[in-house]
This record gives sequence, C-alpha cells and structure tokens, in this order.
Amino acid sequence: MPERTVEDLLRAEYFRFLPEVRKVAWQVETEIRYRTLSILRDLSDYEQLVVRVRVKECESAIKSLQRRQEGSIFDPDHPADYSLLSLPDLAAIRVLVFPRARLLACDEILRRSFPKWAPDPILDDRGTTLAYKYTGFCPEVSDMVRAEYQVVPLLIGLFWEVEHSTMYKPHPSLKGVGGDSDMRRLRNEVEKALSRFEAGFEGFVQNRE
Repeated sequence: MPERTVEDLLRAEYFRFLPEVRKVAWQVETEIRYRTLSILRDLSDYEQLVVRVRVKECESAIKSLQRRQEGSIFDPDHPADYSLLSLPDLAAIRVLVFPRARLLACDEILRRSFPKWAPDPILDDRGTTLAYKYTGFCPEVSDMVRAEYQVVPLLIGLFWEVEHSTMYKPHPSLKGVGGDSDMRRLRNEVEKALSRFEAGFEGFVQNRE
C-alpha cells in the first residue's frame, strides 16, 4: 500500500474536525447577529447590514496552508509538521455594512464582544484601513479551531467577492493575474473609487439632515 501523502493526511484531518469547525462558525455567526441586532433595527431604508458565514472547503484549506510554506510546498518527509488547525480562518464570518458610519459602530460593538481576539486590519496600498479583521477562539465550543470575522464596507466586500475568484484564486488559464502590476493597480483604483463614493454619499446625507 503506497504511503499517504501530506495532502492525504490533511484531508483526513479536515473531515475529522469539520463538525467542530461548523459549530464554531455557527457560534460566532449567532453571537454577531445578536450583538448587531440593535444596529439592524435602527437602519434607515438606504442602510444595510449583511452577515455571511463561510466554512473553508477541504481543498481550499489545504492550498491555503500550502501557500504559507516556504516555496509553497509541503515537505513529504515531515508530514507531522502540518495541520489545518494552524489556519486562522477555517470558520469565517463577514459583516458587510453600508454606510461607513454604521461600520464603525458595528466594529466597536463586536470588539467588546470578542475582547481577546487579535486584530489584523486589511489595509490598502497607502496603509489606510479598508476593513477590520479579527481572529480568535470560541472556548465554549472549541479550543482548537480558530475563527475569523471581518467588518467590511459593503461595496468593497461585494467587489472582493468578484476579485477573490478572478485574482486571488483564478482559473488555471488566468495564472499570474494576481501578480500582474496593471491588474493590481486597477484593483486598487476600484477600491479607492468605491470608498470615495461611500464618503460622498455620507456627505450628501449629512447635508440633507
């Protein structure tokens, strides 16, 4: 019988812990929905707060771990060195908020709800915070599976859903698109334009009040 590869061992680990990952995702999602309920109830017609949950799929988790290794390869002689539990986002929740004033309020509430979670803000090419990201454990559910939640401007979050499949995880025929300087520049320009639109809209609303 051929020896099992690192990928085979990681697949077995994934499905062994999948029920626990799902429980963590449900726990964090439920906590976030509950804590942001006061904001949701107070939204105006044009404001939005959307909560989305994602459990990372098996092959995606393995590739994510592989990208974190030197040379993006696993050492077949040391399979015990690798575990999907080292990933910070097996369970992930994204909170999409519009406009930005609501985003800041949402971030403040959730930071109080998850005080021990580590911040890891998402920055643009100028070092300005685009979105808030935190990682940590839910000890009441699991002390092994880490989770992540993000608080993201809705317009940028929707753009990232497109960008994720076209640049971050493109089809093999588009290999290299994520590293192309022109495409990175265009992506940054889109993010800046969406931020300007949001700021302009908020200014318009404030002038009408």
